[in-house]
Amino acid sequence: MFATGRRAVLAAVWLALAGSVPAASDFGDVSVGAAAMYQGSTFHGYAETRVTLENHSHSRLHTVTLVYPNHAYGYGNSLSRLSRTVKLAPEARETVSLLQPPLPAMGDNTIRVEVDGDNSGEVRAPNANNHCNAYSRSGVMATVFISRSLDFDAIEKVFQANQGGFTAGKAVGPPDVHTRGLSTEAWMPDARRGGRTNWLELDYTPQTVDHVSLYFVKVPATPGDMLLIDATGTNKIQLPFSSGTGSWSSATWILEFTLPTPMSAVKTVQLNFGTEPPYNVGVDAVQISGPAGKQWAADARASSDNSASAGSFTSSGSSGDTVTSLRAEAPVAEWSENWLAYTPFDAVALSATDLESMPAAVRTALGDYLAAGGNVVLFGTTSLPAAWHAAKTKQRFDGAEYEIGFGSCYAFPVGTPDVSSVQVVRNAVRQNAFYWEGLPFDSKSANAAFPVVDNLKIPTRGIVVIMLLFIIVIGPVNMVYLNRIKRRTWMLWTIPAISVGTTLLVFAYSLLREGIKPDSRIGGITMLDQVSHHAATVGATAFYCPLTPSAGLRFEPGTEVTPLVHLGYDSSGSPREIDWSQSQHLRRGWVSARVPAYFHLRKSETRRERLQIVNDNGRLSAVNGLGVPIKSLWYADANLHVYSASGIAAGQQAGLITSAAPVEGDHSGASGLLRELTFAADPAKLADIPARCLLPNTYIAVLEGNPFEENGLGAAARPTRTRSSAVVFGLLETPHTP
Repeated sequence: MFATGRRAVLAAVWLALAGSVPAASDFGDVSVGAAAMYQGSTFHGYAETRVTLENHSHSRLHTVTLVYPNHAYGYGNSLSRLSRTVKLAPEARETVSLLQPPLPAMGDNTIRVEVDGDNSGEVRAPNANNHCNAYSRSGVMATVFISRSLDFDAIEKVFQANQGGFTAGKAVGPPDVHTRGLSTEAWMPDARRGGRTNWLELDYTPQTVDHVSLYFVKVPATPGDMLLIDATGTNKIQLPFSSGTGSWSSATWILEFTLPTPMSAVKTVQLNFGTEPPYNVGVDAVQISGPAGKQWAADARASSDNSASAGSFTSSGSSGDTVTSLRAEAPVAEWSENWLAYTPFDAVALSATDLESMPAAVRTALGDYLAAGGNVVLFGTTSLPAAWHAAKTKQRFDGAEYEIGFGSCYAFPVGTPDVSSVQVVRNAVRQNAFYWEGLPFDSKSANAAFPVVDNLKIPTRGIVVIMLLFIIVIGPVNMVYLNRIKRRTWMLWTIPAISVGTTLLVFAYSLLREGIKPDSRIGGITMLDQVSHHAATVGATAFYCPLTPSAGLRFEPGTEVTPLVHLGYDSSGSPREIDWSQSQHLRRGWVSARVPAYFHLRKSETRRERLQIVNDNGRLSAVNGLGVPIKSLWYADANLHVYSASGIAAGQQAGLITSAAPVEGDHSGASGLLRELTFAADPAKLADIPARCLLPNTYIAVLEGNPFEENGLGAAARPTRTRSSAVVFGLLETPHTP
């Protein structure tokens, strides 16, 4: 499953002999070469291009500026300039990252090289114009990054269940057809093969079955039948479609079968449609039920599919729910040491050997990606790095699932994962892509989710009153007055004077109404692991500036900043510039005067803030070491008894009181808290959420301020005009039980 045999050995030998250092171009004393970890399209996160610079001079220092794209001709919300300036000491060699935020950068596929201020030439940009350009937010495209040490075809098969419309994989998982009629989100046989026998087989984890539900996009033909097969391949029972009970839901025809006798160890459901015309067949999902619970299919295969016609098929459904697999262009020893380089991926697949052999910095970067909400799928027997500290572990007979920060690591020691585990991994990858799909990419919905000011309406009434006064004064009043004093020629200067005065009045009105100071808002959820001293933050920031900030916005180099704007090939929006020379400097185009700007943020970093629980002879108290006041606090001990406190100043200690008895159910942890509150993390929506999300020896704190996210306005921000809050899910070092 996870070894490629001779192909992997030959590839490793070739890499050892040839190396993977990009071919360099010389510009006087300086040589420049660019490379990327992969080739292909990505749809969110930061796309990395790594540029290797070398100064061959023995005595001269050179200043090198890289600009991508060399010539930009994009329009709409796009990236017109991505730059970085590096000072190269004599005989120095340095590899730097050019990180493209989630905006298209349409250009001439080259990086301009400026040496000591002079335009010296260009180098080819690998994987140019492939980031966010094909992104349609009406469909989902998940991306999996696969290590070179794995069998690419086998791993791709694990994730590609729903590749293309009308495939058998479209019947995997729960129903996803939303309107009646044929849809690319359902399986359909090949329409070019009329008159042939059509069938669909779906696999499950073996269980006892007493009920089966079939979800069709059309009422099935009565000659068809359903066959249940056990784990040994033995046919258990065959039922004609006519024996089921059917009814329409909003979008699908549900055919229900209650078995006369429960059938044990059912593994496969086979649907036979005979020679029914393909356009009369469409299966959205199949569910089996029994004493052990309910299951949707985890894998599927069919006599044929109509995927060849999916591209030209017009349907209310989308054929975009696909997974694209990208093969690593370099061995793990040469993977990026920056966690942002992995943010375009909804999952990273690697082997145990990869994890053990990769440099510590690469392992740390992958851990940061994982904690910030990524997925890592690990094939082979190994131990997780200590820094990948799991808050929650779920054992499977074929492996384990670890919840680390907001992300998940799936480890499969031997062989191909079981069908149920495959479905879990597939769902995790798709849900990650759906998360980005679901963000509010327009100002109206972004403001509804995360308002930056209370009133964004244009002061229409006041401006209309001023304009009416202007019309009256510049017209009748002016003319009557000048006629009365017999100075009608003065209109040559009174009309311009009144116009200038009105303009100044409108400016003064706007100034008095809004001022010149910007408003900003910061909020988010932070998973603070006090065991590994690591914090992962998912949140948002927003700005409303009466005047365009001349210095732009600045964020730390490790912050992922996603502008919540529409991406498309129309003329709306504006090009933007970013510079990475000293920080992540969003220079021009990101914030406009009197137009609110919204950004989704993620961070993954080492932090030393902490909350300490003190047990004094059974009396619990909390010491606030989070750096800002705690507004509300909930703490769960090792037995999931919940305690609470409020109003704890920074550095102070307060007693805890019993809040709630243990709550039954699967406590969802930090990822569950994020699902409940979303990235906007409004503390007012917490209510009874803490009791459902807390794990043993964890806490949830609402802070008056946010020490984990920076204000992009920097010194231009005003504390009195900044709304800042944070919700912290904390994992404590040592359990405390009264």
